[in-house]
Amino acid sequence: RIRNGQTITVDGTKGEVILGTREGDQPEGLVPPTEWIRPDPKSTYARGSLAEHLPGPVSPLFATLGLEIANRETERLWREVIGKEDFTLFNDGFYHTINGYVYGGFKMSAKEVWNLTKVMVLQLRFMYVDSTERWLAARRKFADIIAAWEQKPLDSLPATELLRGVYEVFEGAAKYYTVIQASTLPSATTSEMLFVPFYNRLVRRKDDPQATVFLLGFDTLPIRAEKSLFDIATWLRQEPASADYVQDTPGEDLLGDLRRGIPPASIPAGPWEEWRDRFQSHLDEYGKTTYEFDFANPTPAETPGPLLEAIKMYLEGKGSDPYKRQQDAAERREQATIRVTERIGWPRKGWFLKLLKWAQEVGPTREDSIFNMGMGHPLIRRMLGELGRRLIEKKAIAEPDDIYWLEQREVEELIQALEYRQPLPELSDRIPVRKAKWRVACQATPPVMLPERSRWGKLIGGGEAKEENGKVVLKGLGTSGGQVTAPACVLFGPEDFARMKPGDVLVATTTTPAWTPLFAMASAVVTDIGGPLSHSSIVAREYGIPAVMAARNATRQIASGQIVTVDGGAGIVKLH
Repeated sequence: RIRNGQTITVDGTKGEVILGTREGDQPEGLVPPTEWIRPDPKSTYARGSLAEHLPGPVSPLFATLGLEIANRETERLWREVIGKEDFTLFNDGFYHTINGYVYGGFKMSAKEVWNLTKVMVLQLRFMYVDSTERWLAARRKFADIIAAWEQKPLDSLPATELLRGVYEVFEGAAKYYTVIQASTLPSATTSEMLFVPFYNRLVRRKDDPQATVFLLGFDTLPIRAEKSLFDIATWLRQEPASADYVQDTPGEDLLGDLRRGIPPASIPAGPWEEWRDRFQSHLDEYGKTTYEFDFANPTPAETPGPLLEAIKMYLEGKGSDPYKRQQDAAERREQATIRVTERIGWPRKGWFLKLLKWAQEVGPTREDSIFNMGMGHPLIRRMLGELGRRLIEKKAIAEPDDIYWLEQREVEELIQALEYRQPLPELSDRIPVRKAKWRVACQATPPVMLPERSRWGKLIGGGEAKEENGKVVLKGLGTSGGQVTAPACVLFGPEDFARMKPGDVLVATTTTPAWTPLFAMASAVVTDIGGPLSHSSIVAREYGIPAVMAARNATRQIASGQIVTVDGGAGIVKLH
């Protein structure tokens, strides 16, 4: 009757064994949601913007506290852009959760669309001029907020002060995101959208390279993070005992040794200390980003298992050398530029060089600015962890991470009770139910846009799965050319990363810069949501692998191990 992994309660006094649900099981009476009801029937909702960094259903604390702050900062941005108080673009905030998934919602009547278009035209200068400088200034402000709170002794701060810190740091993250929404992101998007059609229609000949060749081979934070892991593997090869230890030891054991700080018997103390210092330096430099933006999820600095697997991959000689790949891309770019500029004359040459310069200058800033979105998350999680520890002492919850399964109002009431030394209500019984609903929501297939059939749906590409010659074919947006047939590996988060094997097709809801090491193993990439300038597209082009974005419910249609054909030119995925 009892299954491996199933939670059970053993009562030795009564002689009873109570069977709970197994992790991942569908609790009785709960089924994945099938109805997707819009909060405002007059608004259009899409899984874009911040939702691209929130691929799964979010935790109750993020859905309440996190989105409340994100909505406030988003409305502040739009008031600044529109420049007037008559603000009717949103209804009760831009971001909403529908069946646990985050959507952005606009009023999209003809009047609102016309007014929004006029505003955007008038604000072009605001969005594009000095975009890099505004991003860097916002990053400095965000870093200053983090630094100020990191100087404080979290374990001795009052609970109200800790909660204030959570609000201030995440507010800094939300403000930072709104700045890059109006600077680096539109600049990078627009520059490529102008350069590519200009090149394709007015410059390119039959034997000329694709437009993306001119935009590749630049340094970005995700690429530098990958180089850092590659450098660690290169150093390990010079230390055979350390390399054998890292290669042969399971990831969990490696982490345990690193955290204990005790060298294993097989490695001399000196090389062991250098291995630990090198890996810690990588975490300090690149571990402050996010696998996904919900602060309930650990950061790479907290769960570096996937990074250790990437180092092992490089030790085995698998994956591509990031230095050589970047150098090759830079050489192809320079040669293509010389060849084209020698051939064309004015005025085309002037426009070509001007558009190219803009795209090359602002393109890399997009990846860098997104990488920095989560640099406050490690601190937020430490503060919430300290609050969770205090709530455990007062028996309000059972585990520190249970705080993420409470709502904003509940946390605020508990903190207030702590402040005034009042008895705290026990909320532990609410947690299992919410976790069960979240696990069931994970099985749902959230529509990319609501309503699912509307004239705006044509703007996001993709389409319903079809059957051709007995095979299921998914239609998406081809964002990196080429065709590959290989086994699929469906990943929903970092806990799945270890399943990825070299040559697999990476299939995910979406990816963030923290997923970049996986691309060194992937033969192609397919995502449920995204577009030509999403992280998945940009990195796939850097790696020279096919990519299909917005393949809708690819993660539900494709099974890990299934053979698929990814055609990045046609934007289709064929399931064998």
